[in-house]
Amino acid sequence: MKKVFRILAGACLGVWLYSPPAAAAYLTGNDLSRICQSEKTTEIFSCMNYIAGIIDYHVMMQSLGTEPVTDFCLPEDLPLEKASVIVMLYLKKSPHLGSFIAAPAVTMALHEAYPCGPVASHRKKKK
Repeated sequence: MKKVFRILAGACLGVWLYSPPAAAAYLTGNDLSRICQSEKTTEIFSCMNYIAGIIDYHVMMQSLGTEPVTDFCLPEDLPLEKASVIVMLYLKKSPHLGSFIAAPAVTMALHEAYPCGPVASHRKKKK
């Protein structure tokens, strides 16, 4: 019985330790445009959630004082739907970004519409 248990435990451990190589999983600008313009509610929510994720990450980095070179400062009352429209219009006027990863395009779109001024309400004050 102990031998069977050891064989099973070894097999389980082997399966658990084996991890296949990671595959790159990302959306291109074209992918984002397609799902944002879909008639399927689930895809539209996916689009908005993708953009919300980029915004959340960006704001978190700002709060840590590690702003990226391309920064944006959104109004506190900006609806996610409006941010999504801004991104879609930017992608439409920038078709050359379609084959690239969508995340930087989201950032560039929001930077163009809402660049940070000299004082941003969500930034920590430096002493």
